[in-house]
Amino acid sequence: MQRTLLYLRAIPGAPLVSSLASRTRAWTTLRRAPASLLAAPTVLNGTGVTSLVCGHRGFREQGAANPNNSEATEAAELEKDRQALKKYTAVGGFLLLCVATLWYGSRQAKRRYFGDEGSARVSVETRGRPALGGPFVLVNTKGEPVSQADFLGSWAFFYFGFTHCPEICPVELNRMSHVVDAVHAAKPNERISPLFVSCDPRRDSLEAIEEYLSVFHREFIGLVGTPKQVNDACRSYRVYYSVPTEEDAQTDDYLIDHSIAIFLFDPQGRFVDFFGNRYDEREITEKVLHYMSEYEKDPSWTNW
Repeated sequence: MQRTLLYLRAIPGAPLVSSLASRTRAWTTLRRAPASLLAAPTVLNGTGVTSLVCGHRGFREQGAANPNNSEATEAAELEKDRQALKKYTAVGGFLLLCVATLWYGSRQAKRRYFGDEGSARVSVETRGRPALGGPFVLVNTKGEPVSQADFLGSWAFFYFGFTHCPEICPVELNRMSHVVDAVHAAKPNERISPLFVSCDPRRDSLEAIEEYLSVFHREFIGLVGTPKQVNDACRSYRVYYSVPTEEDAQTDDYLIDHSIAIFLFDPQGRFVDFFGNRYDEREITEKVLHYMSEYEKDPSWTNW
């Protein structure tokens, strides 16, 4: 919409517009006049007013905002804000519901196991030691058959590995050799049998095992057997080891993954404890000496 800017002056001797209704009619007539009529000074009949068009510019030319467009933009922004608020409200409600559900589930779980005052309703009862160890038949480095019965009467240390192991086995065997020396120094009358069982019967010959163990300790006893005998022994002691693929076996260049632990058995062949690589030599020695002392007091003692 455009608005016409006018300068108005009175004609001498002409009657003046003296009423609001007359002024309104004059303005209405002027707005509806054609452009050709507004191009020159014009006398409106009955008004006594001479009109002269001095400017004819619209709001759009003056750079002013269109009121209708401004209202539409504001309404659109309000609607956008309302939609965003609805979205965030829905997301917030969903997250609150998830938190409430987790809290309720946790609370119900605690009620199943704990009383109202927090006392445990479920007791943990131990039933003996883990079922580790058992009968096995292997061969020592002299080619003599060996079974678990041959080590009764001594404290037996078992370690399962292979001679081609580049890092882990040397570290563990070196650690076990230091423990054996420390225990001998503290308990010189105790019999100790440090055993190395090969998990690689294909490559570990009797000669290779004997030469390999001589580097660590003179008392180490090397054992190996057929693939089935080795597998049976590992199953009895809950030892994991990987079997090479046929392709790897043809090259003789492969590694074997296996459990890393030293197993301790008392003179009656009962499982006592095992020591992973998180134990150092001093800690293992202290534990072994403690078990030996308790066993001396009461050989039937089983609270390992």
